[in-house]
Amino acid sequence: MDEKSLKKRLIKITLITIIGSVLLTLVGVGLIAYAGKAAESSDHTQMVAETQDYRDRIFKQMNKNLQILSTLSKVFDVTEIAQSHEKIKEIITEANAANDFVSLLFIQNDGYMVLSSIKRGTMEDLTLGDLSEYSVDAINRAFQGESVASKVFDSKFYDEKIFVYAMPVYKDDEIIGVLAAGDTIEIFTDIANGENVMDGSGYIHIINTKGEFLVRSENSIIKDQFETILDCSFISDQTKNEMRYALENGETMFGSFSYGGSEYHFYLEPMNLNGWYLYCANEVWGSTLSTGNILIIISGILFLLLILYNALLFVGYYQIRKSSKRLLQIAYWDQLTGAENVMKFDYEYQEMIRTRKDYCTVALNIHNFKSVNDLFGKDQGDRVLCYLKRIIETNLKEGEFFCRSSGDTFFLLLFEVDEKVILERIGKIISDVRNASVLHGDFSYELSLYSGAAVRGDREKTLVAMQSIKNAHQKDVVFYNQEIHEIIRRKNSIESYMHLALKNREFKLFLQPKYSLKDNTLVGAEALVRWQNPDGSYRYPNEFIPLFEKNGFCLKLDMYMVEKACAQIREWMDAGIEPIGISVNQSKLLFSDRNYPNNLEQIVKKYGVPASLITLEILEGVAENDMNLLNQQINALHEKGFKVSMDDFGSGYSSLNMLYQLKIDELKLDRGFMRKVTDGDDERRRVILSQIIQFAKTLGISTVAEGIETEEDKNNMTHLACDYGQGYYFEKPIKAKEFSRIYMSSPAR
Repeated sequence: MDEKSLKKRLIKITLITIIGSVLLTLVGVGLIAYAGKAAESSDHTQMVAETQDYRDRIFKQMNKNLQILSTLSKVFDVTEIAQSHEKIKEIITEANAANDFVSLLFIQNDGYMVLSSIKRGTMEDLTLGDLSEYSVDAINRAFQGESVASKVFDSKFYDEKIFVYAMPVYKDDEIIGVLAAGDTIEIFTDIANGENVMDGSGYIHIINTKGEFLVRSENSIIKDQFETILDCSFISDQTKNEMRYALENGETMFGSFSYGGSEYHFYLEPMNLNGWYLYCANEVWGSTLSTGNILIIISGILFLLLILYNALLFVGYYQIRKSSKRLLQIAYWDQLTGAENVMKFDYEYQEMIRTRKDYCTVALNIHNFKSVNDLFGKDQGDRVLCYLKRIIETNLKEGEFFCRSSGDTFFLLLFEVDEKVILERIGKIISDVRNASVLHGDFSYELSLYSGAAVRGDREKTLVAMQSIKNAHQKDVVFYNQEIHEIIRRKNSIESYMHLALKNREFKLFLQPKYSLKDNTLVGAEALVRWQNPDGSYRYPNEFIPLFEKNGFCLKLDMYMVEKACAQIREWMDAGIEPIGISVNQSKLLFSDRNYPNNLEQIVKKYGVPASLITLEILEGVAENDMNLLNQQINALHEKGFKVSMDDFGSGYSSLNMLYQLKIDELKLDRGFMRKVTDGDDERRRVILSQIIQFAKTLGISTVAEGIETEEDKNNMTHLACDYGQGYYFEKPIKAKEFSRIYMSSPAR
């Protein structure tokens, strides 16, 4: 949008607003006078609409259940069961187990009856005399060819109020019996307890023709428990008489009453089912001030607001006219480089794709741009961005455009679809920038760019492609393709399902034993997570753990695994088996939570297991940010009885100083570090590893060698005086149940 277009729109908006304000002033008084009556009419209309909507929802649920029953009845049409009571019993039992009905009944023409109940199982020795009169009535009507729902009654087989669906069962177009299903009134209760009745201020009950409450809403402001709506003392006798008439004659009705100093109105709506009614009530306009005073005050406020609004409008329009060019500059242009911004880019992009499809969107970024600012200062960094803008500008064709998004990210729109040509053009820009000496003075800095491109794609796809090479210098340009799309799809699939997977307990506990290298005895186990899909297949940790660490879901998963470990220890204790300790990996994000030690304590108390049997494994990266906070958390964990282990020591930038500062109980040596020792070609590493083990022993820290796969591995680590070993030489990670069978089968170990 240019300045001329902006001014035209401002003038148009101003004129429309002025005319509207004048009209509002002229008709304001009339509208406010009309508002009182309209409000009541609107409330009644809304009340009717919402009541009918609730009625429709009830019938929809009932029809759904009748449809289920109808589907079940088809089994009898295709099954030869005329002489087989056992077959009927089998069908009814299986059908009841597969559905949510509290009971399921089938009765044949010859009087044979079988009933399957959740609480009493399957019964055959029944007659109609054993059933409720409402059930019998529904069954008799079904034998006449109707599909019906009975009235609500107290069940003999299910200790609460239920009602019955009944429908005929046909065989070769003849009724051979009736299928009936008992259901609780919870479907009505759930609907009646909705919190959005009349925008949250109303409530709905279900009553019968006698005014008796079948279902009461939990949201009712009337807390007195009356047997019938006609017993309510706050409803006038005249209104009660009108209600009786409406209930007896199946008519709708509006009424009102006073309760607790407030005025309410209600609406009765017949459901045309067993004499049931929906009773909807809602508070009306309060009486703190008279309606006349309220209208006068509202009128005065509205008039003053209109005057103020018009004044502000003219002042604002005057100021906008003076600064329209500046507004356009701010709205569409990057203030540092003078390039277009993302808003302008997206506007031009949407306009462009209406007329042409031969284009490619490109994202450009500078490798490690932060170091330019850190080493040479922000001013020099700004000069780099301005120079990059000029390089891009000189490499565009007529009609192509670009923008600076934020930081060092630029987006380009090129009229190309041939990937080879696109690579050449992006390569030209990268080469021009790399070969230029941007920073002048006593130093120079060779800029390195990387890029993501999407043929006929948008900015989001270029960013996805660019992120795949963010921390690598092997490629300068990556095109968005199906493989990258699949990576993102898998990521989205995992993230969209991970919470449900946790709820469904699809994350399974696997255990890998830990042995003493001194006497080859089992001393503990490490808890490892595996994600088991509903079809029985597994997703392994490398598929989801890195993603969970980035999106924070590991916080929930790690605590879940602690709980699984505690549950396993509890299972051993209940079986009379002496338990072993289990170590559980923990995210560094957990150690930023001050409540973390207390949360862990609650879990071990829940299962009644000693905290000393739980070892919390952390990575050395936990200590990167705040060593003091980490030690505070470790001390708090020690006070509650937990042990703390540092996992994969040696995989990053480990230091002996870290061991000295952290009050950990155990040190797990990185398997890669250990393998280099056993290769036999690096004596220096052997010496270093030996010193680490000895240093740990001096500090009272036990050591564990991970990744022991061969006898040679075990002997080498034993020779270095390492305390414990873990790896495939002893056992791979296995299911907790299998681990218990193999290693924990004998009581009182």
